[in-house]
Amino acid sequence: MSRQVDSVEKITTIPEVALWADEYIIKYLQCNKERLAEFDGQPLTYIKETIERNERNYVKVKIGRNFKHRYVTNQWIFVDSLTKEIYEYDTTNDSLLRWDEFAKIDTQSNEILPNGKYRFDIAFAEWEGISMGEKVIIVIQNNSIKVIYEGDGHLTLVKKGDILDQGIIMKHKTGVWIIAKNQSDTQLDEIGGCSDGPTIIDFKNKKYWMC
Repeated sequence: MSRQVDSVEKITTIPEVALWADEYIIKYLQCNKERLAEFDGQPLTYIKETIERNERNYVKVKIGRNFKHRYVTNQWIFVDSLTKEIYEYDTTNDSLLRWDEFAKIDTQSNEILPNGKYRFDIAFAEWEGISMGEKVIIVIQNNSIKVIYEGDGHLTLVKKGDILDQGIIMKHKTGVWIIAKNQSDTQLDEIGGCSDGPTIIDFKNKKYWMC
């Protein structure tokens, strides 16, 4: 007999791996309660690991149930460490299928902030978004943005007050906000992190992503 998952307390995890991903995984589970239900009293669990696939970093998530002598997997999902997009894994074709519902549930929580100055963390892509104490000042004026280094940490080649980035706030085709130079940047395949594309700005979590 199956029973619908109705609380996140029934979901367990390995907490030390990519803590930021838990928020997105739980959103996925909550939106798929009926399909990913309890079975014979065994609650859902998920196990995370970080991997690189096609030169992008993901959190790979195994969703299933832990029986006495085996773990039964019901679903694999991948969470992009930069864009935070969720992909369902097609095991037959070894491919990632974008979960389009993510854009619907996350749009309102990551909107552009009003004009003003804000203090953001630097999120280092090569360290899974860890800031290591580095901060920037974000200056927003209409659709323009300027990123100024605060000098809290130990970045080399820059000093307090240096402009790290500036441009126009635009929404990329993946749904994330970027600091763009022109409209064509919104259609680029490679963005953020250590790519040559425009940088990603996360207004919800107040993070400026860089390599």
